[in-house]
Amino acid sequence: MSAFQNFDSMVSLPTELDFNPVREAVYRNGRVVPDQFWIVNPDTDELISDKPSGKNHNPVNYTHMWDSFRDGVNASGIDTSNLQIKFNIADQGAAFSAEIIFKNYDYERIVGEATQMKMHIVDSHDQSFRRDIRCMLMRLACTNGMVTVGEHLTIKQKHTMLSDPEKLGAVVAEYPSRLEDEAELYKLMMRTPVSKDTAIDFCRSHVATYKVASGIKVNEKTVEEFARIWNQYSPLGDTGYRLYNVMTHIGTHVTGREGTDLARKQIRIEDRVAEIVQRPAFKRVVGLAA
Repeated sequence: MSAFQNFDSMVSLPTELDFNPVREAVYRNGRVVPDQFWIVNPDTDELISDKPSGKNHNPVNYTHMWDSFRDGVNASGIDTSNLQIKFNIADQGAAFSAEIIFKNYDYERIVGEATQMKMHIVDSHDQSFRRDIRCMLMRLACTNGMVTVGEHLTIKQKHTMLSDPEKLGAVVAEYPSRLEDEAELYKLMMRTPVSKDTAIDFCRSHVATYKVASGIKVNEKTVEEFARIWNQYSPLGDTGYRLYNVMTHIGTHVTGREGTDLARKQIRIEDRVAEIVQRPAFKRVVGLAA
């Protein structure tokens, strides 16, 4: 699934995600491998992952997490009367993400352009991703999910509130007002001069680098793509806000060859972008350093 759909309230998960994963023992040479299990989708009788899991991994139906999340959102008292929801599903339901735009929360009065509240939920049965709920602003002009640069609006699996709707609701209730504080940072970035050369230098140092046996290398194709995206955002001027939008564009607009698992790819790239924009180096460039 890829297109946003309109709903009047929080909905159930797609049917292909509503199944109870089964653990099956791993055999080798006719004998059980201790503490190793295959995770199977009983609806398709296919393996969820080509790698066995350990004894401590016991996945349960995604609906348990989703229903707890829905109950928490309802308990928060925030307005769910006008939503858009998009599900991205990986192979055999091994992982999924959901993007929820709360259209009744608009921050244009602060940012100066149409932005709305968005939540992004991630979960997996194959341990490729930790369960994660994050909140951010969505820039409607380019559908960028604006991963937070100031406010920390993320709840990860280790937090017990993920299974406690009342605690989750108390946290979610604060998100609309905390996003107002986040939106104020955008105005600071809009006033911070950042040239194309400075943006490209930042890309070379923090975005396009990767490790090899001999040290750190720069992916020049990534630099070229970064420059191309920078040019797309010329209406934002040579500013920190433009650099921020290029970064969030990279995390939101994910493409790949036919057969590429785009659901997983988008989650990984957005995670990396979210980490990069929290770095002191990024905040210095865009004018947010203390």
